[in-house]
Amino acid sequence: MKTFNVPFTGVQETLLLTLATRAMDNRSKRPILGDKKAEEIAQQLDYDFQKLKIPQKESFGGAIRARMLDDCTAEYLADHPDATVLDLGCGLDSRRERVKPPKSVRWFDIDYPDVIEMRRHFYTEDAGYQMIGASLTSPHCLDAIPTDYPAIIVADGLLPFLTENEITQLFRRLTAHFPGGQLAFNGYTKLASRLIVSHPSIKAIGMKPANPGFDDPHEPERWDPLLKLIGTSSIVGSPYVARTPWAYRATCRLMYSLPALRKEGGWIFRYQF
Repeated sequence: MKTFNVPFTGVQETLLLTLATRAMDNRSKRPILGDKKAEEIAQQLDYDFQKLKIPQKESFGGAIRARMLDDCTAEYLADHPDATVLDLGCGLDSRRERVKPPKSVRWFDIDYPDVIEMRRHFYTEDAGYQMIGASLTSPHCLDAIPTDYPAIIVADGLLPFLTENEITQLFRRLTAHFPGGQLAFNGYTKLASRLIVSHPSIKAIGMKPANPGFDDPHEPERWDPLLKLIGTSSIVGSPYVARTPWAYRATCRLMYSLPALRKEGGWIFRYQF
């Protein structure tokens, strides 16, 4: 089996954390994602995943979060089979293979050029799929994407690594680019954003978050007035928690039962524009 060197550092290296959690989920007794592609890719990378010190519970939360965003994508495409899908900061994720969109959908995965260069070793473009190497902070990052159809835009684990101004500018570019659509992402509270720096994996990478987080899910509406909050879904309250071991399930039940802890348990937010 051919192996590939991993040149990533800083924010690019965080994609290996999410890749590893999906691979760990695939090896679990009751996978939430069942992402065999993640495990196949991880096995072909010349990278010491042990240094990330990922606790088993991390794989449960990461898999639930990814599955919830998959569901957001699939639900939108069920109502809009000709839509465009845009996955922001896609890393090495196989969301398109998991969602299995209809052939009428145009799917775009976007990330830094060096990430997309690596991604091309594992994924192949076709008539309905294109990979774009560009920084999301560039005003030209959407230039290759058609503007004629509504879009479902997803972002998993992206927000902590962009400043509030960068997020604001990105969201405004997105809502101006498409005739309408939805934006779905996982939010981070102010406390969660502060605690990220003490996360063993983030410490191992040496990455510091750029965003202070937000506690009010209506906050993005103030960043971009075209956004309208249409849904909030608790990660610890997700039905997928039932597939995890009893200790994790018990922790999630406790967190969800207490409003202060529920707020910190992770959320998927959906906005319409």
